[in-house]
Amino acid sequence: MRASRMLALLMQLQVRGQLTARELAQRLEVNERTVQRDVEALAAAGVPVRSVRGPAGGYRLEGGYRTRLTGLGADEATALAFLGLHGVADDLGLTAMLDTARTKVLASLTGEARQRAQRSAERFHLDPVRWYGRREPTPCLADLAAAVWRDRWIRIGYVRGGTLTERTVAPLGLTLAAGDWYLVALRDGQRRTYRASRIRTVELLDEAVHRPAGFVLADTWTQSRQAMETEHALIEVTVRITTAALPRLRRLVAVTGQDRIDLTATGDDVELTIPFEGENWACTALLGLGPAVQVLAPATLRARMAAQTRAASARYES
Repeated sequence: MRASRMLALLMQLQVRGQLTARELAQRLEVNERTVQRDVEALAAAGVPVRSVRGPAGGYRLEGGYRTRLTGLGADEATALAFLGLHGVADDLGLTAMLDTARTKVLASLTGEARQRAQRSAERFHLDPVRWYGRREPTPCLADLAAAVWRDRWIRIGYVRGGTLTERTVAPLGLTLAAGDWYLVALRDGQRRTYRASRIRTVELLDEAVHRPAGFVLADTWTQSRQAMETEHALIEVTVRITTAALPRLRRLVAVTGQDRIDLTATGDDVELTIPFEGENWACTALLGLGPAVQVLAPATLRARMAAQTRAASARYES
């Protein structure tokens, strides 16, 4: 235990140059007296740790000293996939392992490479959560992750359409998309996708999962997403819309039509034709844009919009 802590202390100094006793104590989750004893032990073992006095003091390594004892443990290697995604690692209970793995990776780099890695981290940040929304509650996420790690079949209680049903599935992986978790699994020989927030119960079974040959989670998710985004019957709608409302419109139309919307368009209004996933959704979505949009075609949707607008107006006038 102490040996691993002293190695962690050594790598913290190697990566960050100089740290105070308080900063080291916080990073190692010990008290400052423990830090002082560990530093003394390292110095006695011949490691050139220097104590710097004064308000800006602390501990640092002299003479460019570097340790090569930076091998990753199995758990730490597992967490490496989530570098830069601490929120995701926290969901899966991997935060501590990820922090240790990141420190070891940085400690293994040369001075210039380490500076470049740190500059990248300072200048680029990945946030997978959508704007103006909280992550959906996923109380069974840890159990799902355990089943994925262990390659075991599970029996889940899944809520769909307000009804709780039971499914026995072979979990293949978990995917985070736009802030929400999804389980990719096999059921009756077919690949299925389940929204993790709708899974109420998880029972780990004894049967082992045999992953399909050549299965790649990222490729499977891309295919599933494309299928979900293109499975609806589309209608073409022509509108006149204010340029200020174009970003909101782009989030409402079908994926295949989003590139038709030029977000750099200038002027007051533009006229364009875009696809929607059915007339019901087109009416609901465009009504939400209020007077910023006018439907020109098809005539049936235009009439429906007019009727809905008159009905809403009548409710307020009464």
